[in-house]
Amino acid sequence: MKSWVKLSVAVLGAVLLAGCGGPRYKDVAGSIPFMVPDTGRIYFYQPPAPIGAVSSQPYLRVNGVKVGRSKPGSFFYVNRPAGKYEVDTLRDDESLSLTLAPGQTRYVRLSIEGVSGNSSSVGHQSMRLEESEEVAQQEMGPLRYWGAGSRERVKLRR
Repeated sequence: MKSWVKLSVAVLGAVLLAGCGGPRYKDVAGSIPFMVPDTGRIYFYQPPAPIGAVSSQPYLRVNGVKVGRSKPGSFFYVNRPAGKYEVDTLRDDESLSLTLAPGQTRYVRLSIEGVSGNSSSVGHQSMRLEESEEVAQQEMGPLRYWGAGSRERVKLRR
């Protein structure tokens, strides 16, 4: 019985550590690989959810292709050829359009809205394009790298 308890505690600890994994944006921003010519970059980020808020972790799609999942307190990015893109969360009311120029970086911010106080309530997930690079990078500073979908994931080092 004692070995089962120890194993359970070890597994729980590993799961908790995995949830905290990934380096912070402020620590790895300088080591993120450069874009290849004629491409742009789209960052997806979600500041931590308000205390007590229940946050879904929706899949994100770019032009109908899953690129990753939104997770509170995290960020990831994808590189795409210059062009027009539609970003959505597989939900009817959550989408936005953007144009990506060669060498341009765009920031898609996800957040939980409509939660007040410390109630354990489900808020509405909203998505918007953050036009200010300075604001986006400041908000992303403490966030952890979550990684894009497995086909596009890049390992970042501090």
